[in-house]
Amino acid sequence: MKIKSKRNGKTVINVSIVMSILLVFVLSFVSVGYAIYGQRLNVRGTAIVKTQGKIAITNVELTSSKNVPDSVNPTHTDNSIDFDLTFEKDTLANEPDYQAIYSITITNNTFYDFNYNAINYSPTVYDSDGNEVDPSFLTVTVDGIEAGDKILAGEEVTFSVIFDFNPDTDGLYTTDGEGTINVEEQPHGNLLGSIPDNQTLNLKESLGNDIESMTVTVINTYESSRSFTINIGDTSHFRITDSSGNNLGSLNISGGTTQTYTFYIKRVNNAVYATDSYTTGIYLSYAQNSYVTCGNVTILVDEQQIVDTTPPIISNVSVSINNATSSDTTNNSVGSVTVTWDGNDAESGVKKYYIIATSNGVSNTYQTSDATRSMTITGLSDGTYVFKVYGENNHGYKASDNDINNATTSSGYCSSSTSANYDWHYTVRLTGQYMQALTSTAVNRGYDYSTTLRANANEGLYSYTLPNTISVTMNGNTISTGNTAEHYTYTNSSGAFTAYGATGDITITANATRSIGGCG
Repeated sequence: MKIKSKRNGKTVINVSIVMSILLVFVLSFVSVGYAIYGQRLNVRGTAIVKTQGKIAITNVELTSSKNVPDSVNPTHTDNSIDFDLTFEKDTLANEPDYQAIYSITITNNTFYDFNYNAINYSPTVYDSDGNEVDPSFLTVTVDGIEAGDKILAGEEVTFSVIFDFNPDTDGLYTTDGEGTINVEEQPHGNLLGSIPDNQTLNLKESLGNDIESMTVTVINTYESSRSFTINIGDTSHFRITDSSGNNLGSLNISGGTTQTYTFYIKRVNNAVYATDSYTTGIYLSYAQNSYVTCGNVTILVDEQQIVDTTPPIISNVSVSINNATSSDTTNNSVGSVTVTWDGNDAESGVKKYYIIATSNGVSNTYQTSDATRSMTITGLSDGTYVFKVYGENNHGYKASDNDINNATTSSGYCSSSTSANYDWHYTVRLTGQYMQALTSTAVNRGYDYSTTLRANANEGLYSYTLPNTISVTMNGNTISTGNTAEHYTYTNSSGAFTAYGATGDITITANATRSIGGCG
């Protein structure tokens, strides 16, 4: 169809293109024994019969254009498209090109899959005088679908058809031609398979059994023959073989037939069996389907004791210091720390952990009662410590002496903390002028230190009074007044002094005032 026209000084191109979808339907009916379905395949439940639909064009829409009037309205039937395309360009238009992009939707409401093949389109292009021009000026491309792509049963597929026209000179052009979209129905059918119900095989090595046979009944509802393989779910313990124990390859079944096949199940060499019974599935696989379930089989074997000889892996050993366990400054063993770590055993699990505390060449070993990954250790004296941790699994395997002696902070069968100094006994000293010595000069970590500061006793012409303020350091840091840890209180009228929650050595600096004859 050719249409030539000019409107209001504008160049007009009218394109009428019809695309038909060629549908290839192959209907086949395969007769099979329904007793096989009911008895061998154990089909149960409610059957729902649906009406067969069709594969058809369900939507065509202009989604993008250059120099195309808004009035363009494509129409379609189930199997054809009339684009009724008009290109119209003003001589002053910013867009020099002609283009139309259509979105096309095909819906497959059949029970079967189709393959998209191609769009066949060879239009004839005419100029305004009715002469044919180079057809390469008009190109038709497809985006969003490729040859061989499947349009599955029940699926809706949308893709784009793009028309580009690029003549060597402006003018009036028309295009006649019919395009076809080709789709091809795929072969349809199924392979169905079933093994006998409640089947049990005995592959106990203690009885000399290594391989046992069983059968599977296969139904092929395709018109043509199909190749398939028999598979087993638990491939770590068992494999499918022929009667000689060799791997079983592909099998074939003719179209529209039912056939029973014998195959064998064999133990995998060197497999370890944690229980005396395994239940696993038997499956068919073929080109049109990844697997078809045929049923389960129970296989009896000799249970083996799995011994986990690998010790637990230890990492991230860390230590935090706690307060002294007593205020008694004369007791050397009041230290307390909490050791934490990460530990796991992938096989049998962890029974308990051991912690070795080493200071000045002396080591003491502690152990948890279970798999708890922390321990508080008490009774420590001041010193530099390293803590090593190792575990014991539920089969009694733990780090060797070599693992322990060479442990580092890296993860391993034994892992170490960093070396650090830990002190729980601190000294207290008083500095300054005209002050009497302290009666007590020691305090333990975490405890409060209390005393009474006293100025020198009055003597002769001199008298002494306590200072209004003092300064205090703890663990080398100046602390402020307060009644919480690492603070202090001082009363100048009585000299009462308390340092709270000691975390290190304490130094008190106080300067009393000396007066003569009661005058400053």
